[in-house]
Amino acid sequence: MVGDKMFMRILGKSILKRKSRIAIGVISVIIGASIATALLSVSLDVSEKVGIEFRKYGANLMVVPKSDTIEVGFPGVEFGSVTEQRYINESDLWKIKTIYWRNNVLGFAPFLYQVVSVGDGVNRQNVVLAGTYFDKNVVILQPYSPNDNPMFITGIQEISPWWTVNGSWISDQNDTTSAMIGIKVAETLHLRIGDSFTVHYDEYAGDAINETSHNLTVVGIIETEGYEDNQIFVNLQVAQELTHRPGKIHTVQVSALCNACPVEAFVEEIQANIPYVEARTVKQLASAEMNILGKIENMMFLITIVGLIASALGVMTTMITSVIERQKEIGLMKSVGAENKKIVSLFLSEATIIGVIGGILGYIIGIILAQFIGYSVFSMSITPRFEVIPISIGISVGVALLASIFPVRRAVSVEPAIVLRGE
Repeated sequence: MVGDKMFMRILGKSILKRKSRIAIGVISVIIGASIATALLSVSLDVSEKVGIEFRKYGANLMVVPKSDTIEVGFPGVEFGSVTEQRYINESDLWKIKTIYWRNNVLGFAPFLYQVVSVGDGVNRQNVVLAGTYFDKNVVILQPYSPNDNPMFITGIQEISPWWTVNGSWISDQNDTTSAMIGIKVAETLHLRIGDSFTVHYDEYAGDAINETSHNLTVVGIIETEGYEDNQIFVNLQVAQELTHRPGKIHTVQVSALCNACPVEAFVEEIQANIPYVEARTVKQLASAEMNILGKIENMMFLITIVGLIASALGVMTTMITSVIERQKEIGLMKSVGAENKKIVSLFLSEATIIGVIGGILGYIIGIILAQFIGYSVFSMSITPRFEVIPISIGISVGVALLASIFPVRRAVSVEPAIVLRGE
């Protein structure tokens, strides 16, 4: 019988005598391990960062109040429907940050819309006024966890940084005199930064007696190539006071990071926390985000599989060559009483050593490769993840062992009498 000490001695000598073969096998494993490490690190890091990049292009959830819709008309003749206008209470907004996925809620902005007029007489123009948060400190009255920060800064500046602003944002949440206007409003009303103007609001058309007015100064001109270009933006309390709707809002735009959970999870939890609202996804944006992230992950998975197959072929070729070169040695071991399981253990031990060394070196090279991919493709650094180390080593050892199955079967099939006779 070949004892354990003899086994280790044979294993050591085998590795030392065939250093070039072992090196080729290690290099093969390094190729697969480095690709797997790099793409796994990139996938884990980029999914989150790409999701954050998407959030720079606007909200992906819309919260609106539930409203009753009544169908009107005569029997057999439908005129359409009438929807009762309802509002969301501003005092309930903090609850959006108390859902399970609260840390993935990057920001939200409430909106109260109303048509106002600017100018006098025949020159009076109707414009949509939008009251919102720009940079608001929201107090979380009942945090989900004791460790949660009870203060949350949010607003349109947080969820829509892609807006092109000439001038400045409204920075003071208590500012009641500043306004940001869309570029088309500025062109129509001939307004520039620093100009003052007055907005008028009538609860009912032509109700000049109960008309309310408010003086505003332009601090910024917005250009988004969207509906914002036709609106005037002010702090929420200004719109509420002007339109006699204290504490009321029409909608809330929510920016949610959806790479770690489905966007539908946000919808369900927000509706559970605020039962009288409906949370709707901006389907085009959410679908595009998830599709792109999915395609990136699929592409990386396929490249990793190809790299691992190439790695396995390299290890298998090395092991087969090793078996062919060592047929007499295997025959001699069998002739002195070595069992097949010892032969199998010898080659699998070599494969394991190749896998471990290749996995460790592959991880190091993979991290460097991940940084190169991050900067050249995504223009961002990739955070090294130490949890990838055991994955890299495990994959490498697994590939090396799988690639050794055919060579080991060939080694076990060696007939001592035949090879020792030189046949």
